[in-house]
Amino acid sequence: TVKQKLLEELEPIGENPDSMTLFKLPYLTAVYQETLRIYPPAIFTLMRHIQEPVEIEGNKLEAGKAFGCIYLLHQREDLYPEPKQFKPERFLERQFSLYEYMPFGAGIRRCIGAALAEFEIKLVLATILNYYQLELADSRPVKPKLQSLSIGLNTDAVKMIMTGERN
Repeated sequence: TVKQKLLEELEPIGENPDSMTLFKLPYLTAVYQETLRIYPPAIFTLMRHIQEPVEIEGNKLEAGKAFGCIYLLHQREDLYPEPKQFKPERFLERQFSLYEYMPFGAGIRRCIGAALAEFEIKLVLATILNYYQLELADSRPVKPKLQSLSIGLNTDAVKMIMTGERN
């Protein structure tokens, strides 16, 4: 499972890992990337011009048109086979370009806080997994919910139960 693979990667670095060591862990990075692929912090970006015709979720877009939807980009089957599935391994198998994976936008207008967000997310996830044993409260699937121009989870969408502390 994803959780087990994360725990195996975190185990050798101990309880108080160096922050740069954490930042470079490949599977932790892949989980972070896959999470933001499915749940981008914003669904739209500044407009981009389509270079060649493309079909996204059954919608045909012509070359020359302007479009900028991060969520739809991250759902393209030609880039992400089985895009609805959570598969961190896809980021270990392939390096995506700045315009194929862009949860914080791309180019000179990329979010200035992207690196800080990545660092914080990895640090928090690694810390929680290192210190606590967690289980899902229920097994119902979690779906993204549109909240104005950002996509996010309901505040009550994912409930976790702490089943103990890690040794």
